[in-house]
Amino acid sequence: MPDTTTEITAQQRIINACEVEFNAHDNDCSGFVRAVSRDLGVTLTGLANDIVDEIQAAPWTTVPNGVQAKAQADSGFLVIGGLKDDPHGHVVVIVTGPLAAGKYPTAYWGRLGSIGKKNTTINWAWNSQDRDKVIYGYIALPPQQ
Repeated sequence: MPDTTTEITAQQRIINACEVEFNAHDNDCSGFVRAVSRDLGVTLTGLANDIVDEIQAAPWTTVPNGVQAKAQADSGFLVIGGLKDDPHGHVVVIVTGPLAAGKYPTAYWGRLGSIGKKNTTINWAWNSQDRDKVIYGYIALPPQQ
């Protein structure tokens, strides 16, 4: 019999994890990002501001803009975007997909006190004053168990 199993790409693993965790965390951006990361074998801790700090330190690598964040997501890396704020920042999971306005990548996120978005460009995650200040970090996925 031929082998009909197909390996899921890293890009699809990330989207699948976002889909699995979205409903449980649609009102909690940091809980969503932590859950998706955990499902993929990557540990992140704390609230949004803490996560923004974590993605700027080794073993994470930062990129300066959404175009490069999209390129890393398209290459199968786990990419987190975030921006610190007082009292609470905001974080998203960047996924493979289109750019809005040539610079805002596609992502999933929860939203404190509201409902997040699935497979939507991040220009909807932050206001026009903040969306160009987002910090992006990426990390390779551990091998699938």
